[in-house]
Amino acid sequence: MKKILFILFVAQFVLSPCLVKSYSINFIENSRGYSAVNQDRKTVRKDILGNIIIEDDKGNRKTIRKDILGNTIVEDDKGNRKTIRKDIFDNTIVEDNKGNRETYRKDIFGNSIVEDNKGNRKTIREDIFGNLVIEDNKGNRKTISKDIFGNLIVEDNKGNRKTIKKDMLEDDTLEDLKSQFGM
Repeated sequence: MKKILFILFVAQFVLSPCLVKSYSINFIENSRGYSAVNQDRKTVRKDILGNIIIEDDKGNRKTIRKDILGNTIVEDDKGNRKTIRKDIFDNTIVEDNKGNRETYRKDIFGNSIVEDNKGNRKTIREDIFGNLVIEDNKGNRKTISKDIFGNLIVEDNKGNRKTIKKDMLEDDTLEDLKSQFGM
């Protein structure tokens, strides 16, 4: 029995670097994050102007900075730029350099509403049972609820149903209705 417990004790230290995302920080305030799944490495650092720069080992680079008006600007090395700002009604507006614009706001009932400049609109609200309901202006609806076992159930108005379960290692597994019944 002692040998089995010792093997389990040693195995958790041997396997934990493989299962958990690890970080390292050096004394110059550069942070590095390593992903155990796809073996990417990202470096997060600040430059002299206070901008946050995120680089990965493939040479991709993102810069997060604030402008004079307090807006947050996210730029990458390919020339893509997003500006995040608040308007006078406390709505959050996200614009990019391609002309796309999204507005995030709350209505008087506390529902979150996402609108873009193409006429699309999504409403995120909670129903009387505590389920999360996501609706758009095209008539699509998704309901996210929890069952008595703590599993998440995602249903839409077309009859599709997916269950997100947690297994023994606390990993999420996705089961849909079609795979359960062979449809």
